Amino acid sequence: MSRTFALAALLLLSLSAPIKAAEPEKPAQSKPDEPKPTRASRYRKLSPEEEERFKARVAAGDRALEAGRLNEAADTYTEALTIKHDPRLSGRLGLVLSMFLPDPQTDLTMAFALQVAVSEAAGISSAERRQFFEAYERVRKRVCRVDILVNDVDAMVSIGVDRRVRSEGAFWTFISPGKTDISATLTGRKDLKQTAECVGGKSILLQFEFPEPDESQPRVITIEKEPKERRVIVREVARAAHVARGPLPLKVEAPPRFNGGIGPVMVFGAAPSPSLGFSLVGQYRRQSFSVMAVAKGAWSLGDVGNRPIDIFSVSAVVGPCVQWQWLDGCAYGGATFFERQVLPNELYRADADRGVIPSFGLGVGATYRIKGSVAARLFLDATALTRDMAVDVVAPNGSVASAWQTQRFIFSVSALMMFGR
Repeated sequence: MSRTFALAALLLLSLSAPIKAAEPEKPAQSKPDEPKPTRASRYRKLSPEEEERFKARVAAGDRALEAGRLNEAADTYTEALTIKHDPRLSGRLGLVLSMFLPDPQTDLTMAFALQVAVSEAAGISSAERRQFFEAYERVRKRVCRVDILVNDVDAMVSIGVDRRVRSEGAFWTFISPGKTDISATLTGRKDLKQTAECVGGKSILLQFEFPEPDESQPRVITIEKEPKERRVIVREVARAAHVARGPLPLKVEAPPRFNGGIGPVMVFGAAPSPSLGFSLVGQYRRQSFSVMAVAKGAWSLGDVGNRPIDIFSVSAVVGPCVQWQWLDGCAYGGATFFERQVLPNELYRADADRGVIPSFGLGVGATYRIKGSVAARLFLDATALTRDMAVDVVAPNGSVASAWQTQRFIFSVSALMMFGR
């Protein structure tokens, strides 16, 4: 996911939690009487246009998921959740993230999403609810929940280096394994600091107790009620009420992924007749860009000019690819190895010859996600050779005759079964 969508996703998840989310400290220019967002505002009635936009985003995310475009599915589900609070969709977003390679920041995002679904028993069936719960149980073993209690509602709490929230008494969040520095600050008081050490799946409770202020110096607030009239209010500092709240956004990017596949290939141009063999493919992908490596070998299906000659070719190439939905285009370079063998016969000597020719080309592929990490892929490519490969035969008297010469272009089509994300 892009950084922008990742931030939006975590903001949404924090506001979608079943207990009130932490709010960032407001800037100084904010109006003092500006109303704070309430939990009920998440369930406001949408306009017909917003409802249609929400449904369109969900449908687009479903199509992307079915086609195996996980980054696009996660981004689209996130956009839908910014329009409407939907615990079931949060659970589906968590399931999509569970398909990525384990990563500390992705684990945090996934834990927040699945916690929303599990806490609100989301799901259209017991099977789907069980999926949410089992995925949540797995990710909870890799993150820690921290409950933070502060005895002053105005204190600011810093979690690590990128989160700062107003305590309002109490809240909770998830943190990654390892040590996380957490501090509480309050105007006129000494900062309080603690370190939370997370071992996967552990729950941690931290309490911050600021000392009571000097009672001889009560807190005084002056309010302008009307012109030329002032009212002085003396208020004692009250103990903080505990308000459980959810986490603030984290920065997260979907990790890169690797997949590979194998399948039959038909090659045209490496011999007078078509050649049949197999192809191996490996692909390292990050968002819509990838690097693909291909190795394919094929044997000619017929003789050369009615002569008993076998031709075997192997190509090894690598290059960048760009993906658009279920299609991708690639440019590559490498080398093509040829081996020809003249079988024993009465007219020519039995011998063998081989050679390697540098090559480059272009290809286009289409991928159909069958289920989970399994997909079917069709790939067509055209390879240009930097020189010709001649197939010669030697007569018993030593004379050499040309039997066939390769063309400068070789075409192939392969059908692959792909595994991985």
